[in-house]
Amino acid sequence: MNRCKYYTHISKYIVAFIAIPLFVYGYTKEAIVPLYISFILGVIFLIHNIIETILLSKLNKKRKNKVKKVIKKHENMFSKEIRFSYPINERNALKTFKLLTEKQNELEVLRVTSEKFNSTVDMDNIVEYLFEVFKKFTGCDRSLICFKDVDAQDIYCKYELGEKLFGEVGKYFDTDSVITKCFNINEVVINYNILLNQRGIMGDKLAIPLSISNEQLGVIFVETPIKNSFKKVNLPFLKSLANYAAVAMDKSQLFNDVYTQKQEIEALYEETAAVNDDLNYNIDNLNKTKEELRIKNDELLKYSESLNTGYIQTVMSLVHAIEAKDAYTSGHCQRVMEISCEIAATMNLDEETIQDLRYAAILHDIGKIGVSATILNKTDTLTDQEFEEIKKHPQISYNILKNVEFLGEGLRAILEHHEMYNGRGYPNQLKGVEISLLGRILCIADAFDAMTSDRTYRKGMTMEFAIEEIERCKGVQFDPQISDIFINMIRELVND
Repeated sequence: MNRCKYYTHISKYIVAFIAIPLFVYGYTKEAIVPLYISFILGVIFLIHNIIETILLSKLNKKRKNKVKKVIKKHENMFSKEIRFSYPINERNALKTFKLLTEKQNELEVLRVTSEKFNSTVDMDNIVEYLFEVFKKFTGCDRSLICFKDVDAQDIYCKYELGEKLFGEVGKYFDTDSVITKCFNINEVVINYNILLNQRGIMGDKLAIPLSISNEQLGVIFVETPIKNSFKKVNLPFLKSLANYAAVAMDKSQLFNDVYTQKQEIEALYEETAAVNDDLNYNIDNLNKTKEELRIKNDELLKYSESLNTGYIQTVMSLVHAIEAKDAYTSGHCQRVMEISCEIAATMNLDEETIQDLRYAAILHDIGKIGVSATILNKTDTLTDQEFEEIKKHPQISYNILKNVEFLGEGLRAILEHHEMYNGRGYPNQLKGVEISLLGRILCIADAFDAMTSDRTYRKGMTMEFAIEEIERCKGVQFDPQISDIFINMIRELVND
């Protein structure tokens, strides 16, 4: 009999040794099969104890009968020992039975909770069910569900449930709060017999983190006005419930985010479709308008070319008039244009700028039409008064051409082609880069052609002597950089 009892106890320990790890593994990994197996083993363990209790009861009855016989013979010898042996075994069996019943109840709640949370994505349903379970196992009458504010990284109340409500939804908690402490350390915080500030009485507070793989989502907080009542709660079981709830809440939030995005995308799609219809209609209208504008643009271009041609013809008539007054001017403007454009091309200026320079070079001396032919063709040295008259021709050219829009930047070059780099030129005594780039180019080209051309009062210089003169006047009359570019360009042309 003793050997049978020994093996019976060994089998009980083996069942317990297998069931407990399976249960721990099942609820931590959320694996249903280990939980079911541990539950079955627990039932076997319970049945085993019940059978053992029944057998012990029968055995004790037999013993009792024997004891009665022994008592008659030895009434005063073993009465106390026999009296207390039975109640001790009975209490152990009842305690084990009660423990297994509680575990079975908790396992059933975990199973139902898992099914409940897996079947819903409604956050309100999850929160309300969670409060009811906590209320059942802790006796709490009030709960707060708090979440982390992603932007502020603080904890705030999202839900308030229970018989006592104090309007704390949306509230952020200070550092002394049980909720904040739980959130900061990511561990359970429980206080017994502590002041409940909102009620003004003593009670218990409990805060459990809502976490997924150590990632904090928030905190569930419960309280009760019954002091020391939370000392009886099964914290591992409540933590398991909180973990189940955290997973369900995270899934709910993800679903709601996806659903919201889906609605936004659908609304955007509908809006885009409507806009696309309008856009297609507008594109058709724009294509028609574009074709009309193209036709109008061609007409305007022809008209503009006609106007430009008219301007050029008018200006060239003036140029011819100047050539009639001043024999030197004949061919001078054409040469200055070629030299200026060659300098600009060497400097890699864009075509539009070169075109402006081309017009400026052709027309730069148009103002001489306002100067007396006697002065223009005088063979002797000019008097100061006569030279002052000559110096007026850039301003006269500018006044004649200022309303000709197609000249662009060339208009300034016409006005400034006699300005000197050291500021001693005319008509406005501009200095350095105050003179426009085209004006500085035109100044060198005009001076070079003037030096190498024959005049009525002198013979033209040789090209080499003219280059030496430009070299000498660098930084005085001419821009130094443009002078170097021009000198190198001329020497390369001569060498070729």
